[in-house]
Amino acid sequence: MRRKIYLIQPTYRARDGRLFQGRLQALYSCAIPALAAAIPSHWERETCLEFFEDVDYDSNASVVAISSMGYDVFHGREIAEAFRRRGKVVIFGGYQAHFSRGLLKDVADCIVIGYPGPREMAGILADVEAGSLLSEYDAGVDLNFPFEYSMLYGHRIVFMPILAGVGCRNRCDFCCTAARHGGEYRLRKLRYVLADLMALRKRSRRFALVDSNIYNNRGYLLALCAAIERAGLGFRWGAEATPDIGEDDVALRALRRAGCRILFIGFESLSQRSLDVVRKPNDTAAYERAMANLRRHKFIVAAYFMLGLDGDTTETFDEVFEFIRRTGVHLPVINVLLPAPGTSVFERLGREGRLLVNTEEGFLRNSLFYSNSCNSCFFRPSGMTAEELEEGVIRLRRRLTTLPEIVRRSLAYDPAASAFLLTTNVRFLRDSRRITAAWKARRTARQEDPAGAAPGGWT
Repeated sequence: MRRKIYLIQPTYRARDGRLFQGRLQALYSCAIPALAAAIPSHWERETCLEFFEDVDYDSNASVVAISSMGYDVFHGREIAEAFRRRGKVVIFGGYQAHFSRGLLKDVADCIVIGYPGPREMAGILADVEAGSLLSEYDAGVDLNFPFEYSMLYGHRIVFMPILAGVGCRNRCDFCCTAARHGGEYRLRKLRYVLADLMALRKRSRRFALVDSNIYNNRGYLLALCAAIERAGLGFRWGAEATPDIGEDDVALRALRRAGCRILFIGFESLSQRSLDVVRKPNDTAAYERAMANLRRHKFIVAAYFMLGLDGDTTETFDEVFEFIRRTGVHLPVINVLLPAPGTSVFERLGREGRLLVNTEEGFLRNSLFYSNSCNSCFFRPSGMTAEELEEGVIRLRRRLTTLPEIVRRSLAYDPAASAFLLTTNVRFLRDSRRITAAWKARRTARQEDPAGAAPGGWT
């Protein structure tokens, strides 16, 4: 057989059936760079990042490997079926494969769970050559090798992806990372992170750590920052963290010296009861102190909020708006609680009879805007109705996207940061308008046929 593998990161279909493709992405997954680097050298590689380019269904590769991050799994199935009809061996992996074995087993020759490194991929491809490929492999977690980023070059990606670790120390009931890793995390050896940064430096001076939480291990974070500072690479970058990092002056100074300027922080809720119910170990009493310290250290803060938790009421929307204004959040990220299949909150709401969509396919197919289910309510909240939750989120978005609010949030510590914030806040405005238009259309359809659609759009 021909020793050639075609690595594909699929995009997804919007509600009108068209593939979501474009020329610019703020951030891209590092799944294909990691997978490409793990392929044995005696195998030829071909790659496709479908957001930027079309899949070549006439590829002469003998093996096709598809990596799915989530809602793209359905179009990934289409790709798999097309290549199997052409007689290719199809391997399906990526983050979503862990949760979606049932959706994938009929379209793939094998499913790979985990994060395969060179040893694991060599074994899988040896089995392909021997005709002894298993239906499923648990590849474990191997992050300790340099990734291959060449397939990202030439595409417009604002922040190149860098991975320092996977998993999270927290076990939040709503989180897919917690469902996948169970409160455990694995850290990559610093020399491999630095090797990736050295390679990327030739192409870009901006990157984002795509870890779920860079504050999993404080000692590792400080060592990483020190290594970046010593290398003098000149990057400007961002990362995700928990709110408690805002009280750690030593870590914040280290991050600044290493070039970090943006922190994406999951505040999630201003209600301690809401957080306690979903086992989110945040302390709401420390939020304003953390934000004041982040401002003092001149960080741009993107703050995530999740609405619809059990402590939320119709007053929550005003409280979130005032917090954003009062504390100087630069980039608000507003989501509705998504009880995704596989998470603890999905199981609990199911037991309580509160789910409006109770199948994996129903959740993954839902798309209010760009297949992002976090703008729709698929359950019965305890403190309001599903309709009130969706309407409250729409009103909150409207208040956050007035011209005065956009200008206020775009004022930063230097002109370059202000330009970035203005661009990002304008994008937030455009997204909010599209989300609002889709919500209005769904509400009209529901009024015309009350029995035809649940609040989330599915029965």
